[in-house]
Amino acid sequence: MFERFDRPVRCKDGHLFTTIWVPFASAKALRLVDHRFQRCPVGHHWTSVWPLDPSTADPADLARAGEVHDIHIP
Repeated sequence: MFERFDRPVRCKDGHLFTTIWVPFASAKALRLVDHRFQRCPVGHHWTSVWPLDPSTADPADLARAGEVHDIHIP
């Protein structure tokens, strides 16, 4: 369902989407310990986002996050 560095995330407002999440690196977001500050493509706002844990997340949340990807890098 998700590519190697694609991670399902939830923004501060509860929106779900997929983003590129490379450990210890960030090209399009500001890293802040366990979360990042970046643009939410669902709510069209700048916000904090946290990764969802695929092993414990609700399958419906993972499916909704997989419907929207913030940006694809070829």
